[in-house]
Amino acid sequence: MKGRIYDLSMPFTRDMPTFYFWKNWHHPPFFATFSDLTETSLGEGTGEGFVTLVSFLTHTGTHMDSPRHFRRDRWYLHEIPADRFLGEGSVLNVPKGPNEDITVRDLEATGIEVRRGDLVAIDTGWHRRYRTPGQDRDGAHFYFTQHPGLCRESAEWLVERGVVTVLIDTPAIDSAPHTVFGDDTWQVHAVLFEHNIPVVEHLGGEIDEVAGQRCIISCAPVKYVNGDAFPLRALAWPLTQGPTK
Repeated sequence: MKGRIYDLSMPFTRDMPTFYFWKNWHHPPFFATFSDLTETSLGEGTGEGFVTLVSFLTHTGTHMDSPRHFRRDRWYLHEIPADRFLGEGSVLNVPKGPNEDITVRDLEATGIEVRRGDLVAIDTGWHRRYRTPGQDRDGAHFYFTQHPGLCRESAEWLVERGVVTVLIDTPAIDSAPHTVFGDDTWQVHAVLFEHNIPVVEHLGGEIDEVAGQRCIISCAPVKYVNGDAFPLRALAWPLTQGPTK
């Protein structure tokens, strides 16, 4: 494969803003590191062994929501077909500010064709506001509770065009006013999951580098049986490659 592959993922660390689930505003991943300094698979006394045990909410960092997250009669994570994780699609540049809805007009204004079978990623620019609780607690709270996102009409527009997976650089696919921080309707989750369309949230990384382009997009989580969600590494390979930077 020639040309550069771009990483659209957020770093996965001990210090991340996550859904508090009514217990703790920012419950971070829990990491426990174990090392045997006397005997490892590399031989006695090498001290090179390194294994970690990680406990985290499945909706942490860049992750995929399965349709089963909101619908009992829709796909669990392990039931999602592989072509929802890897395929061609568009990265739409749709700049948005706090609490704003992405409208149908916004999607059409990108001028990029959305085709049946596409994986569609949306770059609102919100990922640039990403803060962690350890860096800036107020900033992390703002990032997590005031974000833009899709609305019912724009979600229906994507469904009508036959999109198979939707990715976005915000903490939720719905704008904050339609989540627990607003009217709690989760209308975009409801529309997309009704049609068994999985969602990837918390994109970031190098997404600005591929905004406005058609790419091969990869967003495969582990095959978590009966899973609602799981973190992943999102990648994009532009179909029209310019000079390597």
